[in-house]
Amino acid sequence: MRLPAYFRLSALGLAALFLPQGARSQTADEGRYVSAAQLAAMVAAPDANTGLKTVPVPAGPGATILAARRDRMGEVEVHDGQNDEFVVQSGSATVRVGGKVSGNHQTAPGEWRGGTITGGKDYHLAPGDVLWIPAGAPHQTTPQGGVFRYLAFKFPTKP
Repeated sequence: MRLPAYFRLSALGLAALFLPQGARSQTADEGRYVSAAQLAAMVAAPDANTGLKTVPVPAGPGATILAARRDRMGEVEVHDGQNDEFVVQSGSATVRVGGKVSGNHQTAPGEWRGGTITGGKDYHLAPGDVLWIPAGAPHQTTPQGGVFRYLAFKFPTKP
C-alpha cells in the first residue's frame, strides 16, 4: 500500500530533523561530514551508571568509528579480533595497555569486559594524541579530572 503524499513528505521531513546538518544534502556517493560541535552533542549525556557514551560516526565499509565520552574509569576491555586506535579530542586520561587480566567475563564472541589488569603500561593522553591498541591487549581508560572525549577507530586484525 502506498502512503498518501502528505505522509511521505512528513516522514521525510521528520527524518531530516534527525540527520546531522551536513548530512542532509549529501548523496550516497559523497563523503559524510560531522562537525566537532555535532560530535560533542552526540556524546553529551553519558550513561548514569557507567559514565560512558559511545555513538557510531559515519565510516566506510569494513570500518567502525565511535565517538566516545567517559567521565569515570571504564571497565577492562579485551577485543580478540579488533584493534583499537584512540584519537583524543578533549580532556585527558590514563590508558593502561597490556599486562594480565583476572576476573573478566565474555560479553560477546571475542569480547571480554571487567576484572583487573596487573602490569601493563600507562599512557597519559591529551588532545591531539593518538594511541593504537593491538587486538588481544587488555586496556582500561581512566579520565583525569573530568570529561574525556575521543574517537575510537576499530578495525579487524589481519588473518
